[in-house]
Amino acid sequence: MNLSSEITSSGGFANRTGNRLEGFVEQALQEHGYKQLWDHKAQAFDNRKALGGKQYVKQIPCGNTIYETTRRCDFLVINKEKFPEDLIVECKWQQSAGSVDEKYPFLFFNIMKTGVPTIVLLDGDGYKPAAKRWLTGQAEVNRALIGVWDMKEFQKVVNNGFLA
Repeated sequence: MNLSSEITSSGGFANRTGNRLEGFVEQALQEHGYKQLWDHKAQAFDNRKALGGKQYVKQIPCGNTIYETTRRCDFLVINKEKFPEDLIVECKWQQSAGSVDEKYPFLFFNIMKTGVPTIVLLDGDGYKPAAKRWLTGQAEVNRALIGVWDMKEFQKVVNNGFLA
C-alpha cells in the first residue's frame, strides 16, 4: 500500500461526511413514504407543477444562481398536499473550521432568487456560531428560506409531522 492511498484529501472527506447528512435526509423522506424520481431528473424542477404524489429528486438543477450559472439543490421534495410550492432541502456539513460559513450569503441570495420554500440543514459544528445565527435570522415563514436546522432539530420537526 502506498502512502497516498492512506491520505484522504479534505475535499474527499468533506464529500463523504456531507453524503452522510444527505443520506440522513433521504432516509427520513423514504420513511415517510416519499419515492425517488429517477426519470427525467434534469427536467424535474422546470416541470415540478405537473408532478404529483410524494416524491423527491436528488442533486438536480433548480434554476440559476445570482451569477446566472446553474444552481443545483440537494433535494427537491414534491408533496402538493404538504408543500404546495414544493420544498428544497440544502445540506451543509462542516466538521472542522473552514470556509463553508462564508458561503452562507451566496446560498441565501440564491434561495431568495429561486423563490421555492427551502430549509437548510447545517451540521458538523465546523461553522462559526455567528454565521449560523446570521443564516437562521434570515429565515421567515413568508420568505423562501423557511428554516435552518441541525440534524437533531430536523429529526424533531420530522417526528412532529413536517414530512407527513
